[in-house]
Amino acid sequence: MSTGKFFLFEALVYLLLLVVVFFSKKRLKNSENKIYSYLIIIAVVELVIEIILDYVGPLYQTIPLISYSVAKIYLLFLLLWATTLCTYIVTVALQMKRKDKTIKKVHRFFIGLFIIFALIDTALPIYFYYEGDIAYTYGSSVNLIYVATILFSFIACVSVLWNSKNFKDKRFLPLLVFVVFGSVCSAIQYFNPGLLLATAVHVFVTFLMYFTIENPDVQMMEELYKNKKLIEKSNQDTSNFLFRMTQDIKKPVKDIIDISERIQDYTNFEEAKNGVKYINNTANELDYLINDALDVSSMTTKRLKIFDSRYNPLNIFKEISYRFEKQIDKDVKFNFSISSVIPSYLYGDSIKIKQAINSILENALKHTDSGEIDLDVNGIVKYGVCRLIITINDTGRGMGIEEVNNILSLNSEALSEIDLRNRDGDILNLKEVKKLVSLLGGNLMVKSEENVGTTVSIVLEQKIVESKETEISKKLESYEQSLYRNKKVMVVDDDAKELAQITTWLENHDAEVSGSLFGRDAIEKIASNIKYDLIILDDETSTYSALDVLKELKTNKNFNTPVVVMINDNKEFIKLHYLQDGFADCIMKSKLESEINRIMKRF
Repeated sequence: MSTGKFFLFEALVYLLLLVVVFFSKKRLKNSENKIYSYLIIIAVVELVIEIILDYVGPLYQTIPLISYSVAKIYLLFLLLWATTLCTYIVTVALQMKRKDKTIKKVHRFFIGLFIIFALIDTALPIYFYYEGDIAYTYGSSVNLIYVATILFSFIACVSVLWNSKNFKDKRFLPLLVFVVFGSVCSAIQYFNPGLLLATAVHVFVTFLMYFTIENPDVQMMEELYKNKKLIEKSNQDTSNFLFRMTQDIKKPVKDIIDISERIQDYTNFEEAKNGVKYINNTANELDYLINDALDVSSMTTKRLKIFDSRYNPLNIFKEISYRFEKQIDKDVKFNFSISSVIPSYLYGDSIKIKQAINSILENALKHTDSGEIDLDVNGIVKYGVCRLIITINDTGRGMGIEEVNNILSLNSEALSEIDLRNRDGDILNLKEVKKLVSLLGGNLMVKSEENVGTTVSIVLEQKIVESKETEISKKLESYEQSLYRNKKVMVVDDDAKELAQITTWLENHDAEVSGSLFGRDAIEKIASNIKYDLIILDDETSTYSALDVLKELKTNKNFNTPVVVMINDNKEFIKLHYLQDGFADCIMKSKLESEINRIMKRF
């Protein structure tokens, strides 16, 4: 109860400005900001009560009930502020340790602890001391608040030490200031009881915390602008890639139709045999394009051949391009392109990748006297994996079907793995390159026509190295989840029309829907810590059954999202088995709309 009312009113003005700035601005709806908003309100009320106490305290003999009541309320708010700060520090510590499930229990514990201290403090006596300009309260009630504050400070310090690796995190700074500054002020107050500094410390720490709370508005805007530019470029590259792949599929299909129609009129056995060979070869090309290059449902880090070394694909392919262009001594034009979707860094054996690409380019140059050689690097990024699709095309002499089949034959006498290791950097023939690519965990396809040219394609999956951009993307996703708290629902259904209809019905319930044709999507997204309020799975998809997906989801210890399965009417009699397997509910497909409405009301 210092008589320096001017400083109290000045502090109140600053706090009210902080209230206006903080609450008028759109902020993240996370636990940290929620607790901090409580802390600001508590600090304002605490300051207002101290100002009131400065006026009614001296009248404790005239109006004892009011004076003692205001003094008690002031002590309770001192306790409440210390409890809230401790709750904030412990919450941050738990989040760093990924113990999000424990946070609610901890909050309940601190609420209970506050209530116990508050009840005891209310029953304990408090006394007023006034002599000249010196005024303060004392007694066991005041002493209890000191003890409780020390206890909460100790708990908060233990939480920080528990996260010693993150000791420099700015969110722990307010506790450090509170402990150091609070200790100094307590010592000063011990020798000068009339100089009450508790509220001043609380106001200062509350104000300081505003600058340590994560407010990513500017960063979000900058990153979203960058992402917008990258997405525009990436979309264009993806459109071009899909167009080229579509054309690559159309031609073999047309060729198969033409040959199969013509083969019916062949009377010569050899002609018919060659036609069948051509159809078989073209079908293999289609199988490669569809299953190896375009089928994203098979992409997963679990099947990858893991390498410890990382490399920058852009630098690697630019180096290959630069060196190859320098050695061309013929009338051959070299074209190089690389898609913007390729990540900055990948895990893999860059030396052997370079050896494979250089060998194919050398073979292309050897058989091309004039014309063009193209090196095109594209990719599909999904589930933390980049599927590199490397295509080298030349307008050289080309090869016949027999020669192509010999290169691709599983029985071909290619070099052994040991031999290939001993030939690092050497130029290999295409048969040896196929073996090398297989050792890297990839596939190679050769398509050639005599006097037209040859196309060699490599499909190689590489694990993506998490870069700063990847971390920022995750952060933005986390911010998005905090800012927009509509119910998030993941739907997996390999029937595209049904998926679109379910999405529409869910959006009518203001749900944010993430739809996929692949069960693997749900598994990988949960593994990437993307949180959903509900997951709906079709019972039978072409790649994964709902039970397979559920079993894999449950291997994640932090997974607690309800999973609902969609089943046909002929399986209604085993509905109980689905529930026993761990599904939260079953949806009957025959009455899908009403079932979706029921599920959204339940969850």
